[in-house]
Amino acid sequence: MSVTIRVADTFDNLERAFRDLVPAERRNAAYARAINKAIAQARTQWVRHISKSAQLPYAYVRRATAVFHASAARPVATLTVSGRYLTLFRYAEAAGGKPFLLPSGVVAGRWGLHRGAFIARMPNGHISIFARRSKKRLPIKQLYGPSVPRPLLNARKTDFTPEATKAISDKINEVILPLALHEIGREIDRVKARHGV
Repeated sequence: MSVTIRVADTFDNLERAFRDLVPAERRNAAYARAINKAIAQARTQWVRHISKSAQLPYAYVRRATAVFHASAARPVATLTVSGRYLTLFRYAEAAGGKPFLLPSGVVAGRWGLHRGAFIARMPNGHISIFARRSKKRLPIKQLYGPSVPRPLLNARKTDFTPEATKAISDKINEVILPLALHEIGREIDRVKARHGV
């Protein structure tokens, strides 16, 4: 899933202010740099939010997010977070607690005891936590933890919660204008240097 924050009004105002000072292609390059710096800061904020909500290590959550950068031709950056579900074994390991077996079930780190579960290695070498579907020996099912973005989703799992969206939008709104002005200032300095001013 990804989130879109619109900052078009900010750039429309800057466009009018700097139209005569900086050529259009250089303005667009400056805006793209500002957007990319803002989305990088928003990513940090978002990863912290997810990490705290899901009780997962920061580095692990960061690897599950990706940024598609803006360019002068396409001034749009996208921040995505993967929706992959982890097996309960991997999820417990990522949170720093190696699962272990007790006579009554499996303790999966801070996710507690799963009664009747067991740890098994499959013929292909895959290790996971399984549970039987009935009192019979087979079939068995593999147990999964939540996906990385799950703490960010609303009750219907159709969109991000207002808190998750706010974590990004607040950061972007805080930094986008100063970053854009800084990048435009750099372009003006380049124009001045070219003309010996």
